[in-house]
Parts: sequence; C-alpha cells; structure tokens
Amino acid sequence: MPTPGSFPILNRRTSGACVAALMAASITVSHSLDGDPHASSAAPAADTVVLQLPTGGERTGDLAALWRDLQRNPGSADAAVRYAGEALQRYAVTGDARYIGYAQGALAPWQQDADPPLQVWLLRGRILQTQHRFAEAGAYLDRLLARHRDSAEGMLLSADAWRRAGDIARAKARCAGLALAGFSSLALHCAGDILLSLGEAGKAYALLAPLHAEPGRSQPQLQQWMLTVAADAAAADRKVAEALALYERALAIPGATVAMQASYADLLLAEQRPSDALAALARAQEPDADALLLRRAIAARELGRADAHALGKRLRTGFVEAEKLGTAALHWREQALFALLLANDPDAALTYAEKNWRQQKGPEDAALFIQAARASGRPEAANAVYEWRHNQQSGDV
Repeated sequence: MPTPGSFPILNRRTSGACVAALMAASITVSHSLDGDPHASSAAPAADTVVLQLPTGGERTGDLAALWRDLQRNPGSADAAVRYAGEALQRYAVTGDARYIGYAQGALAPWQQDADPPLQVWLLRGRILQTQHRFAEAGAYLDRLLARHRDSAEGMLLSADAWRRAGDIARAKARCAGLALAGFSSLALHCAGDILLSLGEAGKAYALLAPLHAEPGRSQPQLQQWMLTVAADAAAADRKVAEALALYERALAIPGATVAMQASYADLLLAEQRPSDALAALARAQEPDADALLLRRAIAARELGRADAHALGKRLRTGFVEAEKLGTAALHWREQALFALLLANDPDAALTYAEKNWRQQKGPEDAALFIQAARASGRPEAANAVYEWRHNQQSGDV
C-alpha cells in the first residue's frame, strides 16, 4: 500500500461510467460522502507480525537518516510523517512489529490533537488497523473525511477498515466516494475487494481482469496493490495461471508485503508445488514473519524435509510468546492454519478460526473458518459466514 501522500492523480475521469460499473458489480450507490455521517479510514496492509525477533527492527539505511532528521526537528510534522511512513512500510515488508512502535513514537506529539495534519491522521489510522482494531480505525478516521472529503487515500483506507470490520455498507459508500471523485481505478479495485469478501470471486475477477491486460501506469506501490487485488480475485475464482501471472507482476515491484508473499505461496501450495513455494519464500525480505514461517513449515512437511519439525516448533514457541505479550489476537489466523495443516488438530483450528472471524472478515478469514469447521466435522459452525454475507448483500446501500 502506498504511503500517505503518495497517491498520483491518475486515471481521473467522469464518474458516471465508474459508478455504473460499480453498480453492475453489485456495489450499489445511494449516497455520497456528503450524506454519510460514517466516513472513515485505515490501510490495506500486511496484518502479520514476526513471532521471534532475534534480529531485525533496526533503524538502518533510509530509516536511520529519517530518524536523525526527526531528532533535529522534533516538532516537525513533515519529519515525523516521513519517518513513520517509512517505518510502517518496513513493517509491511518484514512483519517486524517493532516498526509499528517506531511509527507510534514519532506520531505521539499529535495523539491528543483533534485536528492533526492530514498525513499524521492517515498514518495513525493505519497503525490502528495493523493492530486489528478495524472498527476503531474506521471510527477514528470518520473525523478525517469529515474535514478532508476529497482525500482519496482516506476513502480507500476507510473502505478497507470497514470491510475488515464487517461493515460492508460503509465500505461500499467509501468505494462509491472514490468513483464520484473520479478515481475510477481505485474505486473498481475497492469494489473488487468487497466482492471477494462477499464470496463473489467470479464477479470480482470479471471486474478487474480487463484493467490489467496491459502494464499499469500508476505509482508503483499503488499498482502493486491493484495487481494483488486482481490476483486474489483470480485465485479465488480458480483461474490459476492468471493468478500466478498477476502475483508475479506484483512481486516484481519492490516492496512486496508479507501478506502478498503469503498469498502467492498459498496458491503454489494449493497447486502442489511446495518446492516452488519454498523458493519464493526464500526470496522474502523477512522469511521468519509468522505467516511466511508457517508456509515454509507446510512446504517442508510436504517435501518430507528434515527441518519441518524445527520450523513447526519455532511457530509453537512464538505463539506461546505472543500469549505472554498479550498480542495473541494478531496471530489467530496463523494459529488456526497451524492447527489445521500442521498439528492435525481441527478442533483447535476451529476455535482459532472462529475467534479470528469475529475480529476480521476478509475472504481468507471466511475460507479458513469454513475449512476448519468442515475438518472438525461441524460444518454448521461456519454458518455465521453465510449469514453475514447474506445480510451484507441484502442491505440497502
């Protein structure tokens, strides 16, 4: 996800065609930002953290230079935003949670400010989302869009926060706001994300595939995010070759997130290509991030490698440590996958998958809940997913 302030004003056009496409994709528009008291914000970003941190988390390279600049200018919002933005980008590509703390510290002077600088507001919303405080992130940034109604990033990040929190009506309104503001590409990918959460993979892929027939011209990180949404849609629609090609285009852009790398590895594993999955994970900047360590363990077990047990043991140790640190909720998705695919404990998998579903409602969270329920012999336990989707689809938005 691009850092605040990095959105180029690209692909702006009259909003009518984009709104029509959104409506055709079941993203119905009945009000704009002006009429919505619930505008909000937070960020599409990796939501995994490193469980064991023997190294990493250092202020090196650009981050070190930005830190020195911040020390020279402690009251500068611009310096704080540059440093915090770089720290959050490092978190996204490494999963090292210490970078979140660095960002929080840089933005602390504005914590009680009712009207902070826009970029500070956006970054603090992103931090809330990385902590899985999705509804809180949305509510916190309701105030941002009340004051900054034309913030494209605010609308996009808001849509993601409310989608993950399970409030599809608010997420749809933010996508519609992007369309009405003329950000057609952003709006369509925003809509695609919502369709995926609602289980409409075919519609999502049909909506997004034509947009990626040719190389994109957007800012690289933004293009990377859009390619990943399209790849997720292709994978969910079982268009494997197309999904792999889209993921590979996204991964070729510097700054690939942990979540992006995990999704690519998942597809390779689903296609019974564990060697390729391991090779891809080895190229990650932080292969020990919990989501990537888990997939390495799964691939190693499928290949019968001697290190499979050791990788699994590291995961168990990390989960225990997270419990002690009070951050276990950030790992429920990985704990469910571990119990399901490595520990052969479907009942534990269902417990964690259900807890994870209660706090975040992405398409991967729904699929995991359904899979764990079936594996435990209690498929009805995941009826909450179908009921939620039915209720969200039938709402009047």
